[in-house]
Amino acid sequence: MNWGGFYGGGQVGYGASYMDFSKSGRGITAFDPNNTFTAPFGSVSSWVDLGTDNARAASYGGFIGYNWQWDDLILGFEGNYNHTKLFGSATATRCYDAVITSCSAAITLGDTNAYNATVTAMASARITDYGTARLRAGWVNDNLLPYAMIGLAVGRVEVSRYATATGTPVAAGTAFTRTEGTVNSPMLAFGYSAGLGADFLIFPNVFVRAEYEFVKFLLVSDVRSQIHNGRLGMGLKF
Repeated sequence: MNWGGFYGGGQVGYGASYMDFSKSGRGITAFDPNNTFTAPFGSVSSWVDLGTDNARAASYGGFIGYNWQWDDLILGFEGNYNHTKLFGSATATRCYDAVITSCSAAITLGDTNAYNATVTAMASARITDYGTARLRAGWVNDNLLPYAMIGLAVGRVEVSRYATATGTPVAAGTAFTRTEGTVNSPMLAFGYSAGLGADFLIFPNVFVRAEYEFVKFLLVSDVRSQIHNGRLGMGLKF
């Protein structure tokens, strides 16, 4: 069976992502020491301890590649693109209260009034698109082509790192909500991929596909993430 030459197609899938925000707190810039009102809260990054999150979402995209064939051995190169909506976040809080003993004491802010307040720190990441450039190696078994793959990955990620303080006065003063930090900052993430799959010819130039791909992104804006993705696709050999 001849599997050599150019091919391309479309695919749908479902992905599960693990996101680690444990290092993200150090990038939260709140609260500005030059803002006299909220400066007494100090630097959130000095105490915040963020955790991890798991996200799941469907995906869709396409692929195009080329196969070289020697007898039953297939070696090839493929570009693979996926659009998805993987979102994860982590939060940490600190409270100040004149009555609740589990909180720190009411805090005196820049207007010299005491407040009951809560500071919530948050980091989040949204993976919207990612692609892989991968090498494939397979072995032809009549209409079936099982293969393994390894490659490089790039993704588009929106990262937010900020803190919100809300407070009510113990006596004199005015209730407030203040947010400082970075929200939805777009950036690129780089990493690597590996996986297994199989193509099956249903007509002389038409095949269906099932595959699993693991993608791990390197640290981007202090967020670590990885994706496990299963896909079904259909393609044409040219």
